[in-house]
Amino acid sequence: MISFKDLRLKISSKVALSFVILVLLQGIVTLIALTLIVSRTQNDSLRTQMNRAVSGIEGYLQETLEAQMVNANLLSGQAKVIDYTAFGLTNLLRRELSVYRSSLQMDSLSIYLEPNAPFTSVGNGLMSTSALEAQLERSFQGEKTFFVTSGVEHIKLSVLTPIAREDRIIGVLSLSRSLDPGFVQNLENITNSKIILLFGNLTTTAGDLSVPIIRKIIAAAENENIPAGMTRIDGFVVSSLTMESFREPGGKIFCLLDTTEYRRIITRYYLISLITTFLILSIALLIGIFFYRVTFNRPFQYLLKGVHKISEGDLHYQFQVPAKDEFGDLAKAFNMMRVNLIARERELLQLSLYNTLILENVRTGIITVNLEEEVTTFNPAAIRILSMDSEMVKGVKITSQVFPHSLSELIGESLKDNSSYVTGKEVIIGQRGQNKILALSTSPLLSKDGEKIGMIAIFEDITRVKQLEEKLSVSSRLAALGEMAAGVAHQIRNPLGVMKVSAEMLRDYYRVVDDERNYQRITHMMISEIDTLNIVIRNLLDFARPRDVQKSPCSINEIIRCSLGSLPLDKYPALEIKTLDLDHLPDYLMDKSLIEQVLSNLILNAIQASPPDGKIQISADMKQGHMQIIIQDWGCGFDESTRKQIFNPFFTTKSDGTGLGLSISHRIIEQHSGTIDVFSQPGGGSTFRVTL
Repeated sequence: MISFKDLRLKISSKVALSFVILVLLQGIVTLIALTLIVSRTQNDSLRTQMNRAVSGIEGYLQETLEAQMVNANLLSGQAKVIDYTAFGLTNLLRRELSVYRSSLQMDSLSIYLEPNAPFTSVGNGLMSTSALEAQLERSFQGEKTFFVTSGVEHIKLSVLTPIAREDRIIGVLSLSRSLDPGFVQNLENITNSKIILLFGNLTTTAGDLSVPIIRKIIAAAENENIPAGMTRIDGFVVSSLTMESFREPGGKIFCLLDTTEYRRIITRYYLISLITTFLILSIALLIGIFFYRVTFNRPFQYLLKGVHKISEGDLHYQFQVPAKDEFGDLAKAFNMMRVNLIARERELLQLSLYNTLILENVRTGIITVNLEEEVTTFNPAAIRILSMDSEMVKGVKITSQVFPHSLSELIGESLKDNSSYVTGKEVIIGQRGQNKILALSTSPLLSKDGEKIGMIAIFEDITRVKQLEEKLSVSSRLAALGEMAAGVAHQIRNPLGVMKVSAEMLRDYYRVVDDERNYQRITHMMISEIDTLNIVIRNLLDFARPRDVQKSPCSINEIIRCSLGSLPLDKYPALEIKTLDLDHLPDYLMDKSLIEQVLSNLILNAIQASPPDGKIQISADMKQGHMQIIIQDWGCGFDESTRKQIFNPFFTTKSDGTGLGLSISHRIIEQHSGTIDVFSQPGGGSTFRVTL
């Protein structure tokens, strides 16, 4: 499935699409704006019409009530009604009421002589209820009142008026009319809307509303979803008001405005807008295509042709665009670029020739290898040093049999592992029965973006230099041995002299039975001096005949513990030796016995340089893949001149030392390809740092 990002559109398609999108946006924005205006206008019109309808309903209710009260007042003041009521003439009174009921179009007329029951009535009289009796009590007290009740089929509006004779109330006249569908029809005619009356459990309509609509509106009213304003229910705008004119807040009147015509108008408007937008879009698209072909496509083809010519290597092609617009400026820029490319090509050619001259004349061999371990470039010095044929080297894998094994192995490791790059690494290769020593340095070959694309190897033949260094080393060793011989003679002579004197004293002056204490002291002195002589001889042998290093993974924590165990720490009971936590360090490749000898010498020197109640701290850590061991004391320290000679054979600042311990330690660390550094100042203690 092709995604949107994978689509490649021409500029003509983009221009046409831009016009289409622009016109569509303009049409959509216009349509939305006009829709909002029409909708706002419609809402305002419906709100105005609804307010007018509500005002008409309230006016009609008030008018109905007032007319009914006027009729009640007139009828209660008729002489016949008063006389018939006063004398209790029921038949005559019923006949008189029947005449007025027909002319006044009332639902019922009743005369009450007592609040609990009617004296006589015409039509469907009111049901006797406690509410009716309360209203009658008020009327017998001279008050004119009205109220709304629920009849059997319809809602009734009743007016009660006292009947008085000679300023004495002799009865109460009741006029009732039904708020029936005819009454609702009159309301609809006046307000030009649909009306629903709701009082108690009775609902009255003009009969042209469907039952589901009526039920939905009543349900919404019961859930209080119809506010005092307007709401929309199934194509009607509905407003609710109470029967405040009849003093019945429990009764409700729903006014419904049909919005079918409004919806028809809006639908027609939408259709016209869509058709207009489509026509405008089509015209704009045609204009855009014509404009594109006339003003854009022709100069673009000229520029495209020129770009193809330059991509094929024809840098002398002249861009020709007659238009004096952005395309003309672009053609001038292309011509300027073409001139610059010609000049840059010349510079690159000269630079390439210069680099070639450097590579061909430098005496150091240079080889570059890509990530596939293939040789990409080399210089004549590399061919000469390796005694190879140039046809055999280019494109050959560095790990093949063409290159010396030791050289290809180091280059291959450096290419695979970024941490394996070497600087000045000595490599021995065999050629024609002789060994040749090379100093090899490798480094990554990075692109302009800093991405590794291969490796560069630089090597130099240092066979002659190493031979001279070896001769110099032999001479230095002979000189050192001469100094060592003089020192050994001096060191051995003193113990032998003491041994001779002690032996003569034992022979001439002492017997075991005479003075056992002096005997033990003298014999102890002899043994101690003999031990000293043995140590000197052992160190001399270690220095003269260095032992080969046998590396294996060892725990530095275990080596430090063994080194401490080999020292006479019981002679220094007040001295504090603190070893930091070393359990987290991994095993490291080294010669356990030789490193233990080094640490024993360094710790012993720290003990001898510290006061009896001094402190020594031993720590170790891994730094960039190398094991680092630090031994620190807070003893007497030494100055810079002593520091420069501290690793020389037989140099010592102690009266009973041999001066070989640190020399042997220095040689052992060098055999591990490591370094040993010392930091000290007089009175400030010393710190020895061993890096393997």
